Amino acid sequence: MRRNGKIKAENAAEFMYVLPIVVKAFEMEIIPANRIVVQIGETLILTCNATGCASPSFSWRTQMDNPLGGTVNNYITYSTLTMNPVSIVNFHDYLCTVSCGEKGKKEKSIKVELYCK
Repeated sequence: MRRNGKIKAENAAEFMYVLPIVVKAFEMEIIPANRIVVQIGETLILTCNATGCASPSFSWRTQMDNPLGGTVNNYITYSTLTMNPVSIVNFHDYLCTVSCGEKGKKEKSIKVELYCK
């Protein structure tokens, strides 16, 4: 009951509201996924996407810490690694790491395989 602008504790539930809050999980992916076979001389763009993170931080590296052999461009929710043209130096497993503050870090890899025409 409400009297004099005060709410009694036993009736407080009548005035409570439940607001649904949707929290998207921190996820990441590399496109294309897992493995790509590309012809030497062609252009290859690897994309690392992050969802559920307001301001992700991206980094790329090779499995054996060799030079990337490409150009990295970072955007708000994704990062690209462009190899143009693809050459024998691009035959690696590439890893994208996404850091998201308190939500931690996630890493995925993709294997780049080459062929000649």
